[in-house]
Amino acid sequence: MNKLISIAGILLIFIACSPAYRTVNYVSDNHSINLQTDSVSDPAFIEILSPYKAKVTTEMSEVISYSDTSLVSYRPESPLSNFISDLILDHGKKYAAKNQFSAAINFSLINHGGLRTSLPKGAIRRGDIFELMPFENELVLLKFSGKQVLELADYLASRGGEGVSGMSFGIKANKAVDVTVDDKSVVVDSVYWMITNDYLANGGDGMIVLTTAGKRINTGEKIRDVIINYMKELKLAGKRVTAKTDGRVYHVE
Repeated sequence: MNKLISIAGILLIFIACSPAYRTVNYVSDNHSINLQTDSVSDPAFIEILSPYKAKVTTEMSEVISYSDTSLVSYRPESPLSNFISDLILDHGKKYAAKNQFSAAINFSLINHGGLRTSLPKGAIRRGDIFELMPFENELVLLKFSGKQVLELADYLASRGGEGVSGMSFGIKANKAVDVTVDDKSVVVDSVYWMITNDYLANGGDGMIVLTTAGKRINTGEKIRDVIINYMKELKLAGKRVTAKTDGRVYHVE
């Protein structure tokens, strides 16, 4: 699949750079893509792509931070999901302040399925974040009533938990209990703002409740870029990546 994507990308580059010719004839042939395909090389293509490959390899190898432990994702909460959701909430608060947003950003949400791999112990490279977040998802702000927040918590509980920050709840019989936001019980008719990714905001992973938000603000910021910048800031400050579970999402007997 990666080979097909690469070939398609190369063809698009040539098409985009070509003058407006008109096709008058074509011939086709079938070529199998299998384990032997990698043994076939085209010197012309290799020559064209080699400088770009070298540039990408250098960029992806950049060490952007260090971690004392490997970070993995699992339910109901995990070091990795907590770290990413905390990071997103912190960024959301800074975004609101920078843009003179009148409301506070109360909590964040990240889906475990969106975390496609773990992060290693030791050096964390730019390429690790691209593997963790291979999609072009962007951050969005959503406005909800307390009633909608409780509905969301119930859905998260039915899934066994997701990555949240600023929110806490127990899971009992696939329902959310003792739901809090900002360490306070959720008030049904109060207003809350959250930050999440556009995939979930569009109803991804069955989160239809997120499509009923009273207001939506698209930040235009890729979540992957936010993570990379945050980690680079940690490194610049001489700090390391640290994360742990803290009972924000838990099972109730």
